[in-house]
Amino acid sequence: MSYRDVRNVIEMLRALGYPKLVSMESFRKPNFPLVADVLVWLSKRFDDDSDMIAEFETEEQRIALIRNIAQFMALKANVKLNTKRLYQADGYSVKELLKITSLLYSALKENALNMTDEESVRNLDLGDLEISYNANDFKRSRQLASEITSTGAKLYDLLGKEVDIRALRQISAGRQYEVSEVENGIKEAIDAIRKEMVETKQSIENISATESSLDSKIEKRKVEIDRYDKRLQTLKKVRPAFLEEFIELEAELEKLFVQYSVRVRTLNHLERLVHNAEKSHLERQHLSVPEKIMETVTFEGDSNDSFNLEEEKDDANLKMGAKQERPRARTGGRSKISRTAKPLGTLNPLGSASSAEESSDTDTDDLLLDGDEPELPQSDDDSLGLELSSIEKTIPQGRSSTSKTQVNSDDDF
Repeated sequence: MSYRDVRNVIEMLRALGYPKLVSMESFRKPNFPLVADVLVWLSKRFDDDSDMIAEFETEEQRIALIRNIAQFMALKANVKLNTKRLYQADGYSVKELLKITSLLYSALKENALNMTDEESVRNLDLGDLEISYNANDFKRSRQLASEITSTGAKLYDLLGKEVDIRALRQISAGRQYEVSEVENGIKEAIDAIRKEMVETKQSIENISATESSLDSKIEKRKVEIDRYDKRLQTLKKVRPAFLEEFIELEAELEKLFVQYSVRVRTLNHLERLVHNAEKSHLERQHLSVPEKIMETVTFEGDSNDSFNLEEEKDDANLKMGAKQERPRARTGGRSKISRTAKPLGTLNPLGSASSAEESSDTDTDDLLLDGDEPELPQSDDDSLGLELSSIEKTIPQGRSSTSKTQVNSDDDF
């Protein structure tokens, strides 16, 4: 705010004919009533038909007034105002008032250069009247335009129906009515109207009765409403004994519900994780199954080859042992037979070197007959070996019936 701005505003208001006095000290402090009055007066200078009212008792009224003034000036005078400064109503609002007053003062000054004071006043009045007349004409033209559009639409609808009604109209126009029929129709219409009049008169007469009955019903309803209001007030004052317990239980229930919801969410999350883990595990198993099948196939092939090689080696050893057998002179005493270590459960053929281990403890040599087995003391390991050997292939035994030859290999020496 400057001293020059305040002075210019005051001088312009005086020139424009503001009725109240405005001093230089009016805008030192916030003075909203003065600013509101000036704004309303300036709006009426632009348009006498403006409905601006200087109401500023409440905050809402002040805000509405400033907003309406700003919108009015933006539409009528194309002047943009700062509503915040206007609401302050202090020195900062002077600049906003100066925008409006300078516009009006410049127009007044241009007219005053060419005319005298009386002519200028007269022309201003005539201009205001012309503006008001033009505004009224504009409003009336808008109303007529709306009426024309509505009547045109109705006329269009009626013309569309005229095609269907044309035949009926021609029939009714060409028909010749008798006087007696016309009289009878008129009499019937008059009788119907009379009946309606009688009914309306009766209803008018019954209005008083219905009014009294309605008044009595209204009074009864009012009494009932008063009684129910009193009962409601008493019920509001009475506090139930279990209300505090109910409030506590409700709070506890809310806490439990929160815990339940959290646990349900965690459970669902864990179930989802377990499902994903199982799914990934199954996928890994499906991927590893073909590899295991290939390993087992290769392992079985190698084991069969090794088993066949071992069988071939055993057959070769048996053949070599049969070739190396030779007779040996029997000494006169118990023959000592060296036993070689053999795996548990194996049974050598009778013609091999290991068959010489079958010797009797008696002095006499027993002859082995065909189909007989030597009777030897058997331990648990030997019995287990015999049981296991029964599963393997049986080897035919070639024994002589005349004499028993004791054969040893060269390794006995």
